[in-house]
Amino acid sequence: MQIEKIEFDQVRYNPENGAFEALVKIHEDGISYSYPTQATAPLTAEFDVVTRRLHEAAARAHRDNLPALRSRHATTSAEYQARVAEILANGTLWPPTNGSRIAA
Repeated sequence: MQIEKIEFDQVRYNPENGAFEALVKIHEDGISYSYPTQATAPLTAEFDVVTRRLHEAAARAHRDNLPALRSRHATTSAEYQARVAEILANGTLWPPTNGSRIAA
């Protein structure tokens, strides 16, 4: 198992805790795991330092395999993504009359 991609949701500063907070998503083997993370640092901290600490906190939680502290979502299939793109392009939920029907 290898981490394919890491995404940061909105990074924000919590002055009450004196820490930066973010929801960090780790993509691995077609599954997306979300971890609420916190990095204690002053508001003037360098962004690279903050994101590295948030990344390390999420990676540690992911390695520790603590299911109570994460959210797990299956990554959508290519077929589903193609159907969503078609719906957005056509502006309708109805499938073409000659095409197969895929629920969106």
